[in-house]
Amino acid sequence: MNTQLLMTLNLQEDSILLNEDVLNALDRPRQVQILINRDEKMLLLRACTIDDLQAVVVPEARTAAFEISGRSLLKKIRQMVGWEDNRPRVCRGEYLPVHQAIRFSLIESEPLEIR
Repeated sequence: MNTQLLMTLNLQEDSILLNEDVLNALDRPRQVQILINRDEKMLLLRACTIDDLQAVVVPEARTAAFEISGRSLLKKIRQMVGWEDNRPRVCRGEYLPVHQAIRFSLIESEPLEIR
């Protein structure tokens, strides 16, 4: 199986978009949690329960992508990484089976060209 774990950070629309492969890798969870490692400039996405802090509810309907609203989170990420513009960026993820999570390197994100 050839999967691409992609997360798009859209700073212009204040949204985080997770592709279907991300949701499938996490076994289509009902909630996800986003954790940030400031020192490593990494974002970790993991399945969680509604009882976990800042759990984001994932819709039950099967979709090709899932959008999370995140204005303050994106602002913090932009400042932490030092991005000088608001261009959307795509991050490639790495599945960590031991943690049942996906790790995204924010410093290796790639800006998307706006057309």
